[in-house]
Amino acid sequence: MTSVLLDRPNAIKSDDIVCDELGSPNARTWRGTRDELGGDFEAIQYQQQQKRIQLEIVGSNVVIAGADRVGLIVLPSGRRIVLRTKISGLKLIEWLIYLGEFPDFQSWSPIGNVVQSDSWQKVLARLFLYELQRVTKYHLRKNYVATAIDSSTVKGRVDWGKAAAKPWALPRLPQRVRQRSFDMPSNQMLAAALKRVMLFQHELNQEDRSLFSRLRHEWADIANPNMDRHRIIQASLTAPPDGYRMALQLARLILIGASIDSENGAGGESFTLSLSRIWEVALKQMCHELSPITGWKLAKGNDDIRPWDDALSIDDTYRCMRADTLLERSSDRWVLDAKYKRDFANEGRNDRFQMCAYALGFRAARATLVYPFRGPQPGAYRQLLRAELGEWDILIDSVALPMAEGPDECKEQLLGLLSDG
Repeated sequence: MTSVLLDRPNAIKSDDIVCDELGSPNARTWRGTRDELGGDFEAIQYQQQQKRIQLEIVGSNVVIAGADRVGLIVLPSGRRIVLRTKISGLKLIEWLIYLGEFPDFQSWSPIGNVVQSDSWQKVLARLFLYELQRVTKYHLRKNYVATAIDSSTVKGRVDWGKAAAKPWALPRLPQRVRQRSFDMPSNQMLAAALKRVMLFQHELNQEDRSLFSRLRHEWADIANPNMDRHRIIQASLTAPPDGYRMALQLARLILIGASIDSENGAGGESFTLSLSRIWEVALKQMCHELSPITGWKLAKGNDDIRPWDDALSIDDTYRCMRADTLLERSSDRWVLDAKYKRDFANEGRNDRFQMCAYALGFRAARATLVYPFRGPQPGAYRQLLRAELGEWDILIDSVALPMAEGPDECKEQLLGLLSDG
């Protein structure tokens, strides 16, 4: 990894609502009144409904706490909710690299441009700005795109409907032509991502803010795309121009990979990352990569979904059990359930019963709760229940893996668990 690892605090504004993610030790919450939140109160309620934050209201008093998402929420007034994580920004980026959502760090400049204590959104913003600077200097190009023009000379396909609606404009005719322009999908995608960096420009240092301002000026003439961002991302990444690939990967993460949402300003804008989702997907991917060594393979098709007898269909949410990870080896089955919260060694009653139901429903001899923890933790294994049902032995247990140490360390410890299973 080529980044410089220093220690520097993140920028916090005086009116920021700062909360720590769920499960952080001595988690910080925000306490105040509805009057202090003013017109942002409804937006905060909306963010709670989307499960990005936790909200407790007692009379006029309000408590805002983090959930399993980290990042920023910019409220309609411009005030921010800062959701801090117990895992460093660089380690979160490592997990995104592992899941294929981020370009490999080995591609970045050896001088380094991020620090260990940076929030993950700041890491992402700075890397995007530096990569966009490289594209602007060495790779920026035009391409042939369909463009609307009005001309007295026929150069392309005439839109006779529009011409008939504006007879006074004759002899100039509205036409669609193909001509070289910077307004090609790849450039439009990068310009849209650059605009989004505005959400957390306050976290950047003066040098980076100057770079941001310069790039905004240089890219100001790129037209905003009329198509939705999913379509333009697909169009841009299908055949990226030479030199654009990494910048486009970063732009994709900024635009949709990090769940940026907007509801006409009513709920503000969120730039947040779901850690529970990362943990769930990563657990399945690690098991898949280790299967040639351990012999445990992921269940195929819909085998990881078990409807209850009164379920209307396999899509009946309330009457189906869905295992995060269901492993099979010969006739044996093993359910692993990813739990992104700080409950290892204090496993909840509901989680214990859930694993018993999984063992019974999937006819699995073993059901394991898999938690992350921050650093090295010896003896991160607990047997919760061993039972016999006739000739069928069932084991319910829990394990903690060092998510904060990155994917490689987690895979190594998971390999030990699966090899012993």
